[in-house]
This record gives sequence, structure tokens and C-alpha cells, in this order.
Amino acid sequence: MFRKLIAALERVGGVGASMFTWEVSVPFDDEPGEARLREEFAREFPESSGRGHPCFWKMVAFNGDSGRKVRYLVAVAAGVDGMRRRFDRVLPEGVALYGKADNVIRTGGVHGCVRGSVHGNTPGSSADHADCGGNAVFSFLCGSRLVILVFCEGRLCHWSEEEGYEEGFGGRAYAERMERFRRFLARDEYLARGCPYSEFRERVDPATMQGEFRRAARDPFWRGLDLDNVPRVRPLHWKIAVGCFLAVAALAGALVFRPEGVLLWLELADFLPNVAVAEGDGFSEDLALSAPPPLPSAAEIRETLPTTSSLMQAHPAARCVVPPLKLRSVVQGVLFQGDVGGALGWFRPGDSVGTYVVDSVGRDRVVLACGEERVVVSHGE
Repeated sequence: MFRKLIAALERVGGVGASMFTWEVSVPFDDEPGEARLREEFAREFPESSGRGHPCFWKMVAFNGDSGRKVRYLVAVAAGVDGMRRRFDRVLPEGVALYGKADNVIRTGGVHGCVRGSVHGNTPGSSADHADCGGNAVFSFLCGSRLVILVFCEGRLCHWSEEEGYEEGFGGRAYAERMERFRRFLARDEYLARGCPYSEFRERVDPATMQGEFRRAARDPFWRGLDLDNVPRVRPLHWKIAVGCFLAVAALAGALVFRPEGVLLWLELADFLPNVAVAEGDGFSEDLALSAPPPLPSAAEIRETLPTTSSLMQAHPAARCVVPPLKLRSVVQGVLFQGDVGGALGWFRPGDSVGTYVVDSVGRDRVVLACGEERVVVSHGE
């Protein structure tokens, strides 16, 4: 439930970022830390490292012949600064392609895609993706940029991007690239296990794929990822904190200024904690509930409530007539809100409800007494 609430409130922004697969070899039973990754990446890709702040997101890890190999999806984005004020998370806008590919895998195909096997790419082929057990190669043309995604057993295992495909899917550059890529799949230490692969291709524009972007942002692979990992209070946390404060303040105000809520405030005031908002970027004001104004004592209030004996004297003929009571809310052992013939009111043990007296208040029910008679009224009845 809380995860669904977070997903509904969270705002995820997209930025342009280049992405590609990077493999790191380490000793068996070992994985590199963040500092080592950044050091090796800066040495291997000095130009990419200098363009922005790279993020390393693990896709797969497996034991090879000479040690353990870990493949990361590397995302290098520029211009992420300042987006935290508007978004709770920032992801590459290219994740929309993942959302589209994931939908293809789950539904078994998308209208307009061309399918084939790794040994050929015959337009109009009716090869069923389900037969390949979640193994698929996706070719997306974004203008002149070719983006290739590989899913092995339904899991993203490879991402590559290249420019220079102005001629589209019918051009010589694309045909040669896919032929080389199929040979790469057949001999790759990890991806070869997924052969044969279904093939899907489509010309798309990630900037217009908002639905696919939101779908990918909720996917387990992307859900915890963020291009902006600056440790400061995020808009979502701020919204939740303010929402909680306003809810508690509204409850406190309703209880203080409504006569029937005075008794409830006296019982619960000691249990209402102060609500404070942590200092963050752009705000530092602490918000806290102030103490309620002086209230009359419970004894003074109880004197204004009608007693059982006065009711009996006023209506001697109506003794032990069960009232039309419906429970609205219950504070266990303290009081409850009830609807008596369309009139709402707060009651506690000892109060009168028609010709009956509130004997006790339980978790979801109350017991009314009239002489020797007892009536139990449950919530929802």
C-alpha cells in the first residue's frame, strides 16, 4: 500500500543521457565498489567521464573462465543540476525504450514491429516471441541514432547506442550492423545462452513516449535508480511531511473547536507528537504543533450532559427502547461517534443514548445498558 502511494505521488523527470554496457572483471566472489568503478571508468573512458557524472547500474553478473564479470548499464547525463526542485527522481529519457520493450515481452508483440530470428531478419515474419522464452533483441531508430537492447530470459542484459543510421532500417549500415551483432550474440560468454533471439525493430521518438517512460520508471529495475543522487530532502519527502502536518493540524483543530470533541482532545493530547520538517534545500523553517488553548475541565463538561435519571423522569413510558444507533468511528476504551436517527454525536461510557446508557466502548463495538438489559452495537451494522 505504501509503495503504491509513493508511486502515485512521485514525480520522475527525464533528461538526455547516453547509455551503454560496460563490463568489469574482478576476482571470483567479488564486486567493485563505487570508488573503484569511477577510477577505472575515468581511465578507460576519459572523454565520457569528463562530459558528466556517470552512474553505474548493475544488469548481470556471472563467473567467467578467468574470474567474475559484472556488466553495468552506464548512464552519463549533463544538465541534471536543478531538476531536484521539480522532480523526486531523474532518469534518462531513453528509459522509455525499455518501457516499450518490456511491454512487447509481456504481451507477445506490438503492431508494426518486424520479427525474425537471429539468423535472419525477414520483414513480415510471424515468429512468435513467446517461443524464445523472453529472449529478444530490440532495434530502435531515434532519428539517425540506433539503440539496441537485448533481453535474456526477460531481463535487460545489454544496451548500446550508435549514430550514423540516416538511411533507416533499409540502409546498408543497419544491415551490416545487425549481422555483426548476431555474430556477437552467438559467441558472447553470457548472451549466447539465450539464442535464438526474437527480433523487434521500430522507429520511435523517446521525447513523445510519456506512457512508456512512466511504465519503465515503475519497473523494479529502474524504481530505485536516480541520476541525481545528491543527499538532500526531495520534493516527495517534503510533500509527505507537509501532508502529515496538515492532517494532524486539521484533526486537532476540529477536536478543539467542536464542543463534542473536547473530551477526545483531553484523552489524546498527550499522544499527539510534535511534527517537524527536516532542514533541506530551499527551506529551513521548523513546523510544529502548538499546545491547545486552555479547555474547560472534564467535570464541567460532564455536568452539561443529560443524566439517565432525568431522561427516565421525562419519558417514563419509553423505558428500554433500543435507539437507532450506528457507529461511525470508535476510539477504543475512550469514546465513539454515533449516528442516532440521523443526528451525529460523540459519546463515552456513562453517557445516555436514548433510554440506554453507554456501558463500555470496545475496538469496533459498544455495549449499551438499560437496567438489566444489554445491547451490543457493532461497527458496520
